[in-house]
Amino acid sequence: MPSELLFVGLIGLLVLSLPVVTLVLSIVAYRRSNRIVELTTRIAKLEKQVRSLAGSARPDGVPVEDVIVGDVTRATPQNSLDAVPVADFASPRPLTVSPSQSEAPVANSTTSEEPVGWETFVGQKAFGWVAVILFVFSAVFFLRYAFQNNFIGPVGRVAIGELIGVMLVLAGWRYFKDGMSRFSGMLTSAGIVIVYLTTYCAFGVYGLLPQTHAGFFLAAIVFESMVIAVLYGSMSVALASVIGGLMVPMLLASDRDTYWSFFTYLVILNVGIVVANIYRRWPAILSLSYLGTQLLFWLWYISQYHPEKFVWAIGFQLAIFVVYIAHVVVTAKRCSEPADREELCRLVVVALLSFAMFQTLLRDDYRLWLGTAAISMATVYAILARASLTLRANDNRLLLTLLALSFGFIAWALPIQADAAGGEAVAWVAVGWAAMGAALWWFGLRVAAPPLRIMAGAFGVAATWRLLTEDLPFYIREPFVPVFNWVALPSLCVAICILAAVVLANPFLTRLKSAEKNLITVASIAGVCLLLLVLSNECYGYFVSQSLYGGDISVWRWRGQLALTVLWTLFASCLLILGFRLERARLRWFAMSLYGATVLKLFLVDMANVQQLYRILAFFVLAVVLGLVARAYQRFK
Repeated sequence: MPSELLFVGLIGLLVLSLPVVTLVLSIVAYRRSNRIVELTTRIAKLEKQVRSLAGSARPDGVPVEDVIVGDVTRATPQNSLDAVPVADFASPRPLTVSPSQSEAPVANSTTSEEPVGWETFVGQKAFGWVAVILFVFSAVFFLRYAFQNNFIGPVGRVAIGELIGVMLVLAGWRYFKDGMSRFSGMLTSAGIVIVYLTTYCAFGVYGLLPQTHAGFFLAAIVFESMVIAVLYGSMSVALASVIGGLMVPMLLASDRDTYWSFFTYLVILNVGIVVANIYRRWPAILSLSYLGTQLLFWLWYISQYHPEKFVWAIGFQLAIFVVYIAHVVVTAKRCSEPADREELCRLVVVALLSFAMFQTLLRDDYRLWLGTAAISMATVYAILARASLTLRANDNRLLLTLLALSFGFIAWALPIQADAAGGEAVAWVAVGWAAMGAALWWFGLRVAAPPLRIMAGAFGVAATWRLLTEDLPFYIREPFVPVFNWVALPSLCVAICILAAVVLANPFLTRLKSAEKNLITVASIAGVCLLLLVLSNECYGYFVSQSLYGGDISVWRWRGQLALTVLWTLFASCLLILGFRLERARLRWFAMSLYGATVLKLFLVDMANVQQLYRILAFFVLAVVLGLVARAYQRFK
């Protein structure tokens, strides 16, 4: 036992001697550099005063520079030096300075000041932080080496680490009181990281502390480190606390999965960081903490997750989510300033990553609860949006971000729940998106909120894309009833929602910009084309599906082509009538374009596939229709 204590003492002395020597040399260099800078500043001030005196004149017209550097007996009457007080040469009261003379010294003083060079930056900042990083890594490697070779007991390793960390923190406090804030931050940061390391080792690696005691010690350390960061007003100390706290589980990873200690530690660390950020709104500190926490969780999930650990994993994600949502509420109460871009981006990232983790954990055994989880997230952000109207009434960007997240989770819940239920429910996902888009579009028009209209456009595009890529069947189906089936009805609802949004915009067109009006035109064309596509698919698909009952499929195909020609003619006629009734030139142009497409189809497709009698009938009917169109234009235009 005495030999082990002696050996521990020697190792501790060796470890302590290196940083102590380094710190002493750094302090000496720092003090000397401060003295040199101080002397340089004093010399520059003296030179400036001499130049200002040299450019001025005495009240009696004699230049001051003649009195200072010239022949005293020539520039002044005899024995008059004794009568002139010394203060008169320094007092600005009797001096008369011309504008041209007063500008020259200012220019000279400006050029005499030297900017901070790279040498100062590297010597004072870069080398100091490199030393902190190297010192932390040396402590880590020492602890791992001692653990692998087992020549120091766990108590000795933890004691040495804690002693070094506390000494560095105390040294940082000492230099903070002396006004050396930068050097104090370096020492304090290194000490905090080492205390993190050794405390985590005590319960996460060596098992010297039970979990309840370890949680208490970790909470105390995180609290103290954040208090120091807030007290110093030092972002560097806070950043070192965050980075060091996140590096601890990664650097001290072991074969034994103590996931309860891992989750407890990360939750306590994030709580401390969030509390500190409430008092000091340091940029990027919270974002770094959250992203680092989720990265550590993902690495653990890939290598260590098992369904038996589900409760701990989902509880950890829920706790982290609650911590950052609480930060949004408390910050809104305490601070009246609008949220900046970094806060808004972090709000979105927290929402998306949290739900992605929930979805990852629930998809295997609790798939049916995914839709409920999405609706719950939407409810949380809707409540936050309502609260923001009271807490930050002037922060429109925060309100719109929260509303966008709420609507986004509702839209996310539709495909998740539909996929979980399966069957025909999947076809109604696009309808839900389109309906949400139409509602948002109308609300955005009523309250004159362009961001809401942008979200509405995104929902409309998503609904159309899903309809074209997943829902519409471009293949031979089982025989079905046209239009009144689980494919056509949802598809027609999507097209109707898009056209309804276009109609709702008519009373508000005078308020909209030209670019938004052009987008409305594109939406109207897209809605009409989508409606035509769905009806055409139903019409042609019905005849082709009848071939499954028997008969030649080619016969059913030319019947489908004939029906398609008739449908296009009727559709174009309806559009033309609406164009005349509503006085919409775009509808009339679209109808005429569809007539032209029908004529081309008649010559290129129907003449080759349709039988003689039906071909004559098609040409005759189309000729009559086009004749009536020409007659209508002569009458109404």
